[in-house]
Amino acid sequence: MRHLLACSMLFLSLLAPITARGQSARISAPTESGLVTLSDSHIEYFSQGQGEPIVLIPGANLTAGYLEGLAQAFATSGYRVVRINFRGAGKSEGPEDGVTLHTLAADVAGVLEALQLGPSNIVGHAFGNRVARQLVADRPDLVHAVVLLAAGGKIDPQPAAAGALRTFFNPVSTDADSLDAIKFMVGDPADAEMVWRVIKPCLAPRAWAIEYKAAVATPLKDWWAPPGMTKYLVVQGTKDEIAPAKNGELLKQELGERVTLVSINGAGHLSLVTEPQKVAVPVISFLQTLQK
Repeated sequence: MRHLLACSMLFLSLLAPITARGQSARISAPTESGLVTLSDSHIEYFSQGQGEPIVLIPGANLTAGYLEGLAQAFATSGYRVVRINFRGAGKSEGPEDGVTLHTLAADVAGVLEALQLGPSNIVGHAFGNRVARQLVADRPDLVHAVVLLAAGGKIDPQPAAAGALRTFFNPVSTDADSLDAIKFMVGDPADAEMVWRVIKPCLAPRAWAIEYKAAVATPLKDWWAPPGMTKYLVVQGTKDEIAPAKNGELLKQELGERVTLVSINGAGHLSLVTEPQKVAVPVISFLQTLQK
């Protein structure tokens, strides 16, 4: 909890000046934390707000702390928001041998069941989009709708952006190299320094080691386009160099009317850090549409 609090408090202090970009300050929803013990893992979660459940699944190599702004945006809009740390992140623990995306999805399912959330809205960012879709494939009974933020999987980034991603995942990268890498992940390079200050305390290299193994061990067909009737919202940034927009377009081609595509002009891979409210707006609109 201490690590996430440090990450979250730094996030909120750095985000304050950015609210001038058309965002109004909101009262923060208090956060509760817990640890769910499953058959072979202990999974940490953070809960805030009340209402229809939204479950946030983070990107690779990160704790859920960097999702604080997005969580607050949802919580202050009338949702109960649960963020989950993967194995190796924060207090979450579990074996890494033999782990697949099915394993990580089962960890998420275990938290949903322990908290008795019922069918929930699953929001996966970056790597988290794979686990979100795997959860749909394996446990559709726990999923109401799925939101994919900055979601890749089929179309790789260009070489320079791919190199930046490798730098980001490298635990021995210098701050200078990491800052250069972050410039490929923000819509406006001027935001890179602030985003790096938010992201740095949220780094989780132990989790990345597990996540990498899980991704490699799981065939694309297992998670890319699960059958069924689940509705998807895919939110893409026009300047996302890490997860090219073509990924969302391909999913739309495969699943048709089940997928709603939204593009945010000028947004990058980590724009949910700099402009969480702008990312939250289409998500909330989508969820409200499903209630009609």
